Amino acid sequence: AGKHVLCEKPPTMNAAEMKVLREEAIKRDLIYYFSRQFRFTAEMRTAKALVEEGRLGKIYHAKATFVRSRGIPVGIGHWFTEKKRSGGGALIDIGVHALDTVWYLMGTPRPISVSAQVFRNFEHIVKVPVFDVEDAAYAFIRFESGAVVQLETSWAGNLTDDIPPRKYFGRESNNSVLYGTKASVRLKPLTLFEDQEGELVTIPLEAKQDEASGFELQLRNFIDSIRSNSTPTNNADQAVGLMEMIDGIYASSHLGREVPIA
Repeated sequence: AGKHVLCEKPPTMNAAEMKVLREEAIKRDLIYYFSRQFRFTAEMRTAKALVEEGRLGKIYHAKATFVRSRGIPVGIGHWFTEKKRSGGGALIDIGVHALDTVWYLMGTPRPISVSAQVFRNFEHIVKVPVFDVEDAAYAFIRFESGAVVQLETSWAGNLTDDIPPRKYFGRESNNSVLYGTKASVRLKPLTLFEDQEGELVTIPLEAKQDEASGFELQLRNFIDSIRSNSTPTNNADQAVGLMEMIDGIYASSHLGREVPIA
């Protein structure tokens, strides 16, 4: 229709489809914007500023977690648990947020390989006609920069009591930690762990809250990029990169070994 597009996740079923969308947007000189509102939270904006200031030094490792003990979504027509309609389960639903959080803070380095395993152990918790997706995924991703990411995500699991309870999902934790040579930062509660003359100092941080939510700030960024014909914060190249990592996680689990990422 000749329109700019903002798409909620998942953007496509796989990286190959996402590449088609990216090329179509380039050909039409339009913006394809893959929604990732977590990038615009106050905690993320504060952590990103610290990274860009060089406060963390060289980032060499990150841990991304988004886990629930009893949080399997169903959706209208039970689409969440059917792979041909959803593209996958917990990984492509909530794990993508955790993965993108640390990848974005690291500066979106190019992924080169992944070793992973996905599981389907808790389909008995929900009554749906089809449940052929994973309810948990665990991955170790290597980047061209030499950094690595450890990803843990689940819709359901018998989680321990260090994971706090939530109203709708049983126990739930959505958190990220970036480890640098000068300091590390944790998003929740937002804290800097900094080397100061050989001593490790814990510094609680207060994120500058905006009156607008992450969703609204994301929409503003989308509109501003259209008006100024500039590259948006959530661009199509990064959407391809994320889908390549997700494809790699599924492939590694299926093959039972580490696999290269395109």
